[in-house]
Amino acid sequence: MIKLPSVQSLTESFVQTTTRYKWVVAVALIKMAVLLRYTETPNAIESERNFLLRLGYVSFLALPLFLAVLLSAKRRQWKNSWTAGIMVGITGLLVWYYFSLPDDPGQTDYYRFMLFMAGAHLIVSFAPFIGFDEPNGFWQFNKTLFLQFLNASLYSLTLFIGLLIAIQAIKYLFKVELSAQIEMDLAVVIFTFFHTVFFLSKIPDNLGDLERQTKYPNGLKIFTQYVLLPLEVVYVIILYAYTGKIIFQWKLPEGGVAYLVLAFSIAGIFALLLLYPLRKNQEERWIQIFSRRYYLALLPLIVLLFIGITRRIGDYGVTENRYIIAVLAIWLAGITFYFLSGKRDDIRWIPISLSILCFLLPIGPWNIFAVSKTSQLNQFHTILAEHKILNAKNQITGKATMKSEDYERLTSIVSFFRYREETGLEPHFAGFSANDRKEYEYYRKMDAALEKHIRISNPGSANNYAHFSSQLSRSAGQDIAILGFNKMVFFDSADDEQIKNKEWRFLSQNKRIAVYRNNIKVTELPAEKKVSELIDEFSNNSMSVPQEKLVFGYQDAHNHIKVIIRSISKNDTTYSAQGILLYK
Repeated sequence: MIKLPSVQSLTESFVQTTTRYKWVVAVALIKMAVLLRYTETPNAIESERNFLLRLGYVSFLALPLFLAVLLSAKRRQWKNSWTAGIMVGITGLLVWYYFSLPDDPGQTDYYRFMLFMAGAHLIVSFAPFIGFDEPNGFWQFNKTLFLQFLNASLYSLTLFIGLLIAIQAIKYLFKVELSAQIEMDLAVVIFTFFHTVFFLSKIPDNLGDLERQTKYPNGLKIFTQYVLLPLEVVYVIILYAYTGKIIFQWKLPEGGVAYLVLAFSIAGIFALLLLYPLRKNQEERWIQIFSRRYYLALLPLIVLLFIGITRRIGDYGVTENRYIIAVLAIWLAGITFYFLSGKRDDIRWIPISLSILCFLLPIGPWNIFAVSKTSQLNQFHTILAEHKILNAKNQITGKATMKSEDYERLTSIVSFFRYREETGLEPHFAGFSANDRKEYEYYRKMDAALEKHIRISNPGSANNYAHFSSQLSRSAGQDIAILGFNKMVFFDSADDEQIKNKEWRFLSQNKRIAVYRNNIKVTELPAEKKVSELIDEFSNNSMSVPQEKLVFGYQDAHNHIKVIIRSISKNDTTYSAQGILLYK
């Protein structure tokens, strides 16, 4: 007979967990309150949302850091005053971090926060075992954290889905109107507070006893031995086959191969870590043999990894992702040689070294953001200087012709700064000020400036794509005669659902854009001819096409229309347009 937990036992477990981890539970409550308020705050109230976002960053970081301190305090039997002092110190650092964030956190701040988050969670994995030579205890502790996280996630997801169905049943059966916000609130409560408390409830109380544990989950062994490791072997074979192809063709590898090598290598190390306690078992000696041979097999792939990321950086400069990949490549080489040395195989060095990297990479003069920005600026300046398009003040002037690859590099660098709302490109553009970068058209005007001064010498593959718009044209805001028309609809030939009434339809057909009214073709817009004319005048891309060049009129006995195109594109042999249709 199944014995279900009583309300009393659940209450006692909850009280015991909250008492043992009161600081962590308090942070979980704060995090829940912040997220609830954030999801309920309209986007229009930007200042409050930004305040809550910064507070959310701090609360998310505080939870794993406080947990690491409490676990370490319990293990080392620190005095309450010591524990409280360390907690106050961490709180001070978090307060400093809060005030170091800008009023409106951007992509760079989010990236830095995610690295800090990864580092903080890694600290939890090893902090209670620093100073203790207990490799098995360390493994058992992290196994418990891993399985308990999966368990808590499963329970939380099941509870959320169950309550979600209950809410829908109430709305359907009792005809009750409930706000959609209640579902979001429910998700926040369950996945921030319930998940945290459930996770904490199963953490072992006496971590010193874990070193003597020898029990190994059979399901974990089967999964790792018969699913994870065979997959890793397949991946390694594929990468070795690719390496053979490179040697045979004597051609540098694609830059993207670095990501594959790194992902597969780390996944293999993770699989070996899952089998770590069994390595000295006489019946499982194959694990130790496989482990050493796996690290040996990684050596050529690490060389491939270095070649791949070096080529990527050489071609496109440093970005945050490439910087991290390069650092992880060095880390992977170090870990591989460490385990191959055979002197010691202390697996604690894996999370310790990764945690150190997570905290070092976003700070200091070597931080990933400063290095990436400098690299992209240097590439931008180098390309412009090579084509002699800079004056004595390093500002873009005159005209230049360059390959499509170089032009695309320039526009991608502008996009790099756009997405991060960074400054630095302004000295190359006359009339630009960093104070104006919050304006919507700021970076698009940079693109327009490049279009004005640069033509592409080798249309080739670039000619397969073209895009034109009047968005930045000086005539974009001028009046357009509408006399004789009394109706208007917006259209998008790439989206047949754009015009809901179905009276008018715009369809791309045979390099033209056909205009239908009540399923009868009215006329065709000469898309191919128009795009060809625009390419001759503006190259392959421009957002400054005068509006009068993008207006078409048509009249017959039954129809009188005017088509005002806002943008028109070509992708290989497919043409599309978006704009406004005026008709009677």
